[in-house]
Amino acid sequence: MEAAAIAVILIFVASIVSTVSHKGADYREEKPSQVSSSIQYENLPAADFNQATEEQDRSAVSFYVIRRAKKLSRDDAETLVNSVMDYSKKYNVNPKLLTALIDRESGFDPMSVSSSNAQGLGQLLPATSASLGIRDPFNIDEGAKGAAIYTRMMLDRWAGNPNQVPLALASYTEGYNQVLRAGGEYTPATATYIKGILDVYNSIR
Repeated sequence: MEAAAIAVILIFVASIVSTVSHKGADYREEKPSQVSSSIQYENLPAADFNQATEEQDRSAVSFYVIRRAKKLSRDDAETLVNSVMDYSKKYNVNPKLLTALIDRESGFDPMSVSSSNAQGLGQLLPATSASLGIRDPFNIDEGAKGAAIYTRMMLDRWAGNPNQVPLALASYTEGYNQVLRAGGEYTPATATYIKGILDVYNSIR
C-alpha cells in the first residue's frame, strides 16, 4: 500500500511540474518579440537640414501637406508648412522627415488627442510638451515646434550610430530609455511605425 501511495504522489507531482513548465513556455511565446535595429531601410533620409535643398524641400512639403491635410484650411496648411520649414532649419531636422512623422502621428490634425492623452501635431504628452517650453500643443506653430525639438533630441541621443534615424523614430514612439534598455531593439509594431514614416518621407517629392 505504501508503494502504491508513493507512486500516486510522484505522478501527481510530475503532472504539476509539467503544467508549470508548459505555462512558462506559453508566457515566453506571448511576450512581444523584438526587432533588431540593424534592419537595413531603403532610401534612409539624412537626419539634418540641408541648406542646398531648402527651396526644393519647401515645395515638396507644401505640395504634400496641402494635398493630405484634409482637416486644415488652405491658410492653416500654409502655416504648418512654414512652421515645419522654420523649425526644421532652427533645430537641424530634415523637413521631409519631420513632415512624415507629423503625418504618421496626427494625420495633420492639430487637435488630435490619443487614448494616452498625447496631444497635437506631434502627439507629445503634456509633461513632454511642458518640458520643451510648448504652452499650447494644439496650436499649429507650437505643435510643429514641439515635434521638431523632440525629434532633434532623439536624433542627438543616437548621434554616430549608423541606424540613427530608425532608432530616433523608435525612441520617439517608445521612449528613449525603453529602446536603450532593449539594446537598440524595438517591437514589430514600432518597426511598422518606422517603415510607415520612411515610406511617407520617400513619397514627398
